[in-house]
Amino acid sequence: MFGAGTGLGASVARRFGREGFRVALVARRQERLQTLAGELAEEGTEASVFSADLAEPAGVPALIAAIRDRLGRIDVVEYGPISTAEGFTPAAELDAAALQELIPLLLLTPVEVVQAVLPEWTERGDSAFLLTQGYSAVQPMPHLSGLGPVMSAARK
Repeated sequence: MFGAGTGLGASVARRFGREGFRVALVARRQERLQTLAGELAEEGTEASVFSADLAEPAGVPALIAAIRDRLGRIDVVEYGPISTAEGFTPAAELDAAALQELIPLLLLTPVEVVQAVLPEWTERGDSAFLLTQGYSAVQPMPHLSGLGPVMSAARK
């Protein structure tokens, strides 16, 4: 779970855990990750913690290697590092600087994650990449811009 937070990331981790998957929890805050891993362990899910800043795409190869070293093959990636703390910018106020800040986290890093797992997935012929983003990535919303255009680019 890339962007394993207390909301959607935790829910997805729980669901996959119930299906027998071992889960890699990736986010910046080590303490929160440890807490979530403990909760998942109590529920019977094996979860490993990987602290990383997903706004740094250059760190992806080492991160994927660390996940493989600890858990083995990677079957599914869920990428959704957005929290309710992320703000939306009205479309009329959106500028290049606002978008540029979001591009590494919401576009470049997921591309790097796919590139890191794609050879393995292609060789095996199975996998799943779940890009969990908000509705504004699909449907333009004038008061919910900012994140939407960059998430939309990632969807494409």
